[in-house]
Amino acid sequence: MKPFNRRTFLSSAGLGAVTHLVGCGATNTLTQADYRYPRKYIYRDDPDYARWRDGMAWQQHKHARFADVIARPQNETDVIDAMAYARRHALKVVVRCGGHNVSGAFYREGGMLLDLSMFRSVSIDVEEKSAWVGVAIWSRNLALQLAQAGFAFPYAHCATVPMGGYLLGGGVGINGDSWGGIACANILAAEVVLADGRQITVSPNENPDLYWAVRGAGTGFPGVVLRYKLKLYAAPQHVASSSYIFPVDAAGEAADWLSHVRDAPPDDLELMMLMAHTPDGPVAIVRYVAFTDSQTAAIKRLDKVHAHPMAGRAMAVMRNVPGSIEQGFIESVDATRGLGFGSYGVETTWTDTLADSVSATVEHFKAAISPQTHMLISPRVHTELPARAAFSRIGKSFLGAYTVWDRAASPDRENFAWLQETTQLMARYATGRYINETNGFMDRERVLSSFTPDAFEGIERLRRLYDPQGRFFGFPGYS
Repeated sequence: MKPFNRRTFLSSAGLGAVTHLVGCGATNTLTQADYRYPRKYIYRDDPDYARWRDGMAWQQHKHARFADVIARPQNETDVIDAMAYARRHALKVVVRCGGHNVSGAFYREGGMLLDLSMFRSVSIDVEEKSAWVGVAIWSRNLALQLAQAGFAFPYAHCATVPMGGYLLGGGVGINGDSWGGIACANILAAEVVLADGRQITVSPNENPDLYWAVRGAGTGFPGVVLRYKLKLYAAPQHVASSSYIFPVDAAGEAADWLSHVRDAPPDDLELMMLMAHTPDGPVAIVRYVAFTDSQTAAIKRLDKVHAHPMAGRAMAVMRNVPGSIEQGFIESVDATRGLGFGSYGVETTWTDTLADSVSATVEHFKAAISPQTHMLISPRVHTELPARAAFSRIGKSFLGAYTVWDRAASPDRENFAWLQETTQLMARYATGRYINETNGFMDRERVLSSFTPDAFEGIERLRRLYDPQGRFFGFPGYS
């Protein structure tokens, strides 16, 4: 079993027929290598505008908000020029790195969409164990380059998620509990272009207020991040996983098992459960992934969780299956595995009462409109908030609802209605939300619940200080 990806998870668990039901999808119009265009600005009346605008989102659902102009800078000078253009023409600006925000936060009505998809550089400092990375570098591509130097990072679980928005909003990543917790805690510095066109570095010693904001402010950040300096970790020498399949009605008890293992606590062990629909009915799949220095160490960790009585109740078990981060990324975008594509809606929460939260959603999950819909549960071993960071809401577990559908077979409205009801069920047990995967366009209170009041006001204060003319679009639902 490949160790971390929702689609490969199902496939390796003997559910190959439904691998197309889950995962991060693929771009239907453009690839990462396809973002070369002879003009820097594409206007709304341009014959190619619709193609480029629709290609900005990796999923089928294209939110009905239209920028007046799309700017496609190739370098830092182009970004500064684009900001000058926006000031001259009184255009508000929104930044897009890879288009993975499911709510389409980069789709705003009017203004300029600043597409940074060409910013994909990686520069590794082996001695310092750090790297400067461009905001548009995909998780998979960064992983391949870092692995060559013997390093790893808590990348996003999906291969095609770029570092830009992922890190700016926190980052719930691979083996995160062992690699710094929330991924943004590993940001050592960043290069930023401000609304007035200045290019600055933010770090603990340079512009520390914006350094605080770049670690978790998400779509409220008052600037254009060009690249991050990241702390790196030694790449694991061995990755292996064990998976257990249960009837979905046992999901609450399975969540209890996950909580028990989390409280042990395990070392170098990622915990996850997926609720998914199969041709034989909905199931709950528990997975434990070990990131270790040896096969012996991985087996020891996985054998420990297998000793729990709940393991013996599984309908099917796959133990100590070797894998790798890099191969898992490759398979996450392998069309030959029957991987599907559709429209997505997502809502997530943090919770301290995992079993209750999961149990509250089971019956509703069974009644999902689309069989592609799934839920992801991920207990966190370490829930300490990063120091000096706008990221300020967390819980003992991450709970996400992902409704996925084919628009030809299932109406948008019905699927969004199902998601809204699921959101209400999850909210009863929530300690907060995750700004990267919540839809402020539907309810601006979801943005507020992603931060503490002090952190939210701190972000707004920095927006007033560094962007007094309101050049940047703010949080969805707020501007």
